Amino acid sequence: MITKKKKMKMKHYLYVACMFIAALAFTACSDDDDNSVKLANVTLHFNAPSELQSYNPTIGIQELTLKNINTGETTSVVKPGTRATTSNASITVSVPEGLYTISMEGSLSYKLNDEMVYTKMRAYQESVTFTEATGTSPLDVTGYVYNSSEEGGNFVIAEIFFTGTVTPEEKQYTGDKYFRIYNNSGDTLCADGLTIAESAFMTTSKYDYTPDIMNEAFSTKAIYRIPLGGKIMVPPGESLLLCDIGMDHTVANSNSFDLTKADFEWYDVSSNPSFEDTDTEVPNLEKIYCYTATIWGPHNRGFTSFALARLGDDENNQLSKEDYLKDYAYTYEYNMIIGGNVYPMSGDAYKIPNKWILDAVNLSVESEYVWNVTSPALDRGWTYCGKVNQDKTRYGKSVRRKVLSGKTLQDTNDSSVDFLPEQPADPYYKFHE
Repeated sequence: MITKKKKMKMKHYLYVACMFIAALAFTACSDDDDNSVKLANVTLHFNAPSELQSYNPTIGIQELTLKNINTGETTSVVKPGTRATTSNASITVSVPEGLYTISMEGSLSYKLNDEMVYTKMRAYQESVTFTEATGTSPLDVTGYVYNSSEEGGNFVIAEIFFTGTVTPEEKQYTGDKYFRIYNNSGDTLCADGLTIAESAFMTTSKYDYTPDIMNEAFSTKAIYRIPLGGKIMVPPGESLLLCDIGMDHTVANSNSFDLTKADFEWYDVSSNPSFEDTDTEVPNLEKIYCYTATIWGPHNRGFTSFALARLGDDENNQLSKEDYLKDYAYTYEYNMIIGGNVYPMSGDAYKIPNKWILDAVNLSVESEYVWNVTSPALDRGWTYCGKVNQDKTRYGKSVRRKVLSGKTLQDTNDSSVDFLPEQPADPYYKFHE
């Protein structure tokens, strides 16, 4: 017989059992809640490169991508109109908690020498942890400038060593001059057909040349180019070394360089046995034309200018040597006035259309400078090694392009501000780490 007391105990046990089951159910629900996706509200501040902060730059965020390292999932935010009037731009996004890499593509503009400069900016940061608490502390990410080859970034002349060196006995030494050609874009580019050309005219002597083609073409008297068809690929921020003679010059002159690691050398077959060139194992540039019948070298006082070009509209449409020389000859006339007497003069050169030119650098010296021999659309300024004619302090020095940010060199088409003059020449100088 079940007594009243036993019935009460059974009710108590039943109550405890029900409470236990309810607790399990609540716990299960709580576990489900803990496994739900938690979102982090992230505020990112993108800052202009530190070296451009004083120029009051404007940043435009075009696309932001956050990649979850653990899951591989990406969150992309396209904001083509997001701009800031200061040196930073902010954006807030919501993503699942996790470990992320941050990539931002944007634009950057600033004023340099009273002219606006428009370029592209990227920002990247990896291994960043985002949690619900992250939103309380905005994350600062500093960007860097880069050029896209599709929007004008291309090869540029990074360094010109035209002065040559002197021996320990202070005798002038030849054969160790060089050019550095640098990929200033964000893409790997093909260097086939890149051409170095020296100006036909000097920045230290001005005449009224007719026909005047300066706004249409670059007049040249020496043209050497990287051979076609080699598929010489250059990654962003890397360079090619083009030299006179690719040998170890330190053997003969301790003040010179070992140029055996050069990518190319210019080689001339001389008609004068007293002025023979030296052919080394370094590959030769293709000689398109040169005014001298012996051996060529850049003007060692810097009285001429240089252009980097392709002899055609692009890397896939370049002229043969024969076709170029046939179609792009330039004959000019001018008057030389001496003692009040006028002497009609003429000359022959070749021309490279300005639209084919990737970069140009005017050189001169302050005591002798008269004019630029390029269109201002190619170069508005000039740079130098030495301040007077025959300056003995110029030897061993080069002009070297400034680093703007990261792997990007400054290129505003004004060599007066884009280049550092009178730099210790170094054919293997590192523009970035």
